[in-house]
Amino acid sequence: MLDSYQKLIKRSREIALIASASELLSWDLETYLPKKGVNFCAEQLAHLSGHTHRLFIAKKVGDWISACEQHAFPVESGEAANVREWRRRYDRATKIPTRLVEKFQRVRTHAREAWREARQQSKFNLFKPHLKKLVTLNRQMADHWGYQESPYDALMDEYEPGGRASQVRALFAELRPQIVTLLGPALERSAAISQDFLRGNYPIPAQQALNREVAAAIGFDFDAGRIDTTTHPFCSTHGPADCRLTTRYNEQNFAQSFFGILHEAGHGLYEQGLPTEHYGTPLGSAASLGIHESQSRLWENHVGRSQSFGSTGIRSFAVTFRSSTNFRRHKLRRQLIESRPRSSGSRPTRSLTTCTSFCGSKSN
Repeated sequence: MLDSYQKLIKRSREIALIASASELLSWDLETYLPKKGVNFCAEQLAHLSGHTHRLFIAKKVGDWISACEQHAFPVESGEAANVREWRRRYDRATKIPTRLVEKFQRVRTHAREAWREARQQSKFNLFKPHLKKLVTLNRQMADHWGYQESPYDALMDEYEPGGRASQVRALFAELRPQIVTLLGPALERSAAISQDFLRGNYPIPAQQALNREVAAAIGFDFDAGRIDTTTHPFCSTHGPADCRLTTRYNEQNFAQSFFGILHEAGHGLYEQGLPTEHYGTPLGSAASLGIHESQSRLWENHVGRSQSFGSTGIRSFAVTFRSSTNFRRHKLRRQLIESRPRSSGSRPTRSLTTCTSFCGSKSN
């Protein structure tokens, strides 16, 4: 049995090693990859994802898991936790054909590039056919996985194990009236603040310096990470000592990149805090997307928009952008926590939109 467990450890780390190469390709796709390189990148990602899928769904992997289950490790032990998660992942993975995994990677890679062009040109129709393909493939995977109430349950389980659409719907239904109660006064107070208060000239190099200073101040390790520019901010990990943050810049408003980095650095701190000795196993992986997002929003909203953080940060703002605008502490903080009725959304309006959209959807 111990031999089976060690074989699972070895196979899991082998898969993680190959997957880290895929992550690096995905990062390159969203940062520096030349446009003409997208087609080949799609084939690279499809090949690697298919390879790791085949490695994991091999019959002997299932046999190793069964042998470990029969041994019955102490339920609270790390070994038992690894075995439970391997079983969950194995049972799901074996239901998906390798060709579907590879096709999904190709479609997603091309869809990502189409989305970027559609965003730049403000033409949704450029992305629409790719979105249709993604929805179709996700529905196919949900059918393969199986579900009792909603196809969204099968999809959610990939990111939030055990989560169900009915649970989220009930939670949002409870939150919605409370958010509405908060929204009225928040909009009223925000209306008194000029939307142009933060508008100014914020050179990208100065924003980059501020972002690096802030990320380091909250604990992000730049000896094991970096910041780059992309269309939509994200955080990706390519190994136990390689965590990469990205953001985008608006030279008229520094807050976009500033809060983008606080958010992504929250993800990064979680990744850098995972136990490196367990890298490549469930014990060295994030528990769920919900836990991950809780860390990013903790730093972005609860810390980044707090009075104490704002009071400290205003000195850095003033030094970095001394020729850009005249920061006043109380006005700056009020501007940074503003709420306005717009589609891009501030915190209360975005939360309300999310609740309303999910609860009103017939497909979940």
